Amino acid sequence: MTIDYQGLADELLQDHPVTGPYSVDNATAAAELNAANIEVNRTVLGSECADATDADEFNALSDAKQQLWVSLCNWSKIDLNGGIGLATAQGIWAGAAGANTRPALIALRTTFVSRTSQINLGALEFNEGHVAYARSLP
Repeated sequence: MTIDYQGLADELLQDHPVTGPYSVDNATAAAELNAANIEVNRTVLGSECADATDADEFNALSDAKQQLWVSLCNWSKIDLNGGIGLATAQGIWAGAAGANTRPALIALRTTFVSRTSQINLGALEFNEGHVAYARSLP
């Protein structure tokens, strides 16, 4: 995979969205780029929602809510941050009915990524040499 060194050089002149200015030390700057510390919203797979479901809570639901939840869990992608996926989950797991399931679903809503992943400059991770080369560009 080709690295966008000019894009990396430009990024190093900016502030990291979480940690602020990049270190002048190349190895430390690479570590700052690679740290998975940026929280982003994500869509989840229906199977992830099913796996997050507390069995006892599911069994305590009405038949209609069980059918609705099974239907939702068969979707390939669910947005638990908005839209019908969120509205359906909230309707089913509101209150005491989802004491364990609701927090598990909330945890699925976001994930942490590295700045390297977020800006997609052509490498999965940058190392000290990548940073040094990018900083040497005119």
